[in-house]
Amino acid sequence: MKAIRQLSMLFIVIAILAGSLGFSFQTAQAASCSYYHTVRHGQSLSSIGAWYGVSWKSIAKANGITSPWTIYSGQVLCIPSGGYYYKNTNYNYVSYAPSWKNWTFSVVGVVEDSSVTIKTANFPDNMLYSAEIGCPSCGVAAVKVADVDSDAGGTFKKVFTIPVAFSGVNNLWVRLTQVNNGDDVQVAFSNNTTFGSGGTYYPTYYSYNGKYYYNIPTISIVSVVRNSSVTIRTHNFPANKTFNVLMNEMGTRGRYGYNVGSFNSGNGASQTLTFSIPSELRGNHQIAIRTQSTSGGFFSYNWFYNNTAY
Repeated sequence: MKAIRQLSMLFIVIAILAGSLGFSFQTAQAASCSYYHTVRHGQSLSSIGAWYGVSWKSIAKANGITSPWTIYSGQVLCIPSGGYYYKNTNYNYVSYAPSWKNWTFSVVGVVEDSSVTIKTANFPDNMLYSAEIGCPSCGVAAVKVADVDSDAGGTFKKVFTIPVAFSGVNNLWVRLTQVNNGDDVQVAFSNNTTFGSGGTYYPTYYSYNGKYYYNIPTISIVSVVRNSSVTIRTHNFPANKTFNVLMNEMGTRGRYGYNVGSFNSGNGASQTLTFSIPSELRGNHQIAIRTQSTSGGFFSYNWFYNNTAY
């Protein structure tokens, strides 16, 4: 009996030491890991999934993490290969994690020899980018001007300083490269303060499937019937695209949510559409809603109070 007690104490000491040193034990599924990720303060399964391009639920499953999906700083996670789709057979819906290959940006302002301002579209959250400025044929190497963290993603503006090496050079470009996978987008601009205001203007586009699209799709909330339905209105949607509509808890921006329907954008004109609130979200005070194209990488999101007096 004494020997058993001593052995038990030994296991307890080992467990305490492992915890204090930050060790984490991988699940049996770790053999299929594409990467190992050490969790940093403030990160979530969702943000980590966006970084690696996999569903947060596939990461949770690979690491044996269950509701309430808690992770902690210093924890080492197995990042499984694939994982873009997650099938919930209980509720018969499919959640989709986009590959973000169609993230883009446009140049919206220039101060000659001083700065260039960009505006992003469809950016994933918590993704790190390297920003460079260069010229097509001036014989000067491109210069890195900043690291950009996309934070909450979507649409935001950033201002970059034009390097002294390009003073007086009229035709320049700015390029953003995703640090984790090397994907990049490069946009040309004129080094001229009158950019977009009557001066020389190098047009920029949002590109999809070899065509061009100038606007950022958004949705607004028109009305709500508590625990029953929500009516939205679309704005600036690309033409002839099929969009799935997802709802989820507040703070998720609708990602990986309950699929409540779909619609076609037609000629791109604004549409007013009504969708039922899924039973799983009835009773929630606030609900996130998202439209997500089945091709091309377009999405938009909003949220609403689950209240008829909205």
